[in-house]
Amino acid sequence: MKVLHTRALKSGKRHVLVELQHDDEKLMSIKEDEHYKLGGQVDDIVKGHVITEAHGVYWCSITQQWEEV
Repeated sequence: MKVLHTRALKSGKRHVLVELQHDDEKLMSIKEDEHYKLGGQVDDIVKGHVITEAHGVYWCSITQQWEEV
């Protein structure tokens, strides 16, 4: 994902032009003070700031642990 342009409006809202680099990439709007239910088999409830602090990882078959992208 690449942010191409951001503009603040008089109403306090923002316009953001974003370019997604991959077909399987998705864009979500998350409020840090709201609660969200995670999908799949996890089924946990977390605050938005937990999601916004997340970073990409991958499974390394050599070290047998999750590594940061």
